[in-house]
Amino acid sequence: MQKFGFQEIKQVAGLQLAAAVAVFLTLSSSYAGITPAATRSDEIDLPPVEPQITTSSSPMTISLAKHLQSIGAKMYGAFWCSHCYEQKQMFGREAMKYIDYVECYPDGYRRGIKMAEACESAKVDGFPTWIIKGEVLSGEQEYSEIARASGFESPKTNK
Repeated sequence: MQKFGFQEIKQVAGLQLAAAVAVFLTLSSSYAGITPAATRSDEIDLPPVEPQITTSSSPMTISLAKHLQSIGAKMYGAFWCSHCYEQKQMFGREAMKYIDYVECYPDGYRRGIKMAEACESAKVDGFPTWIIKGEVLSGEQEYSEIARASGFESPKTNK
């Protein structure tokens, strides 16, 4: 094994340091012109586009939706909220016609746009939010939880 002297170490280290500096400068100049897309929430501009409900309703979800309508239950949501969309998909197209749905951002979402007054008044702080008989249910809910909160009893089937 060969012993390295101070001169050899200095020469090798100098070459490695020079190579590292060259790589750093090259990468810095390559990425200097790139600006990140929408890095702050004040740069977001989402126009209000309501996603289409693609599922069909079952007789049970239609019955629950009609019951919710009859007791004045409300679902508060936002057009950009994936959990709101999934909640609507759970009910299906036909049943959602009976749900009293309140869009909290009817004018889109961007800097300076406030939540709809109805959502502010209801103190909605997340989506979806259900208000059923005075009870606040936050987040996507299972069918059984919505039925429980509303006092819904499913129609009995005759056998």
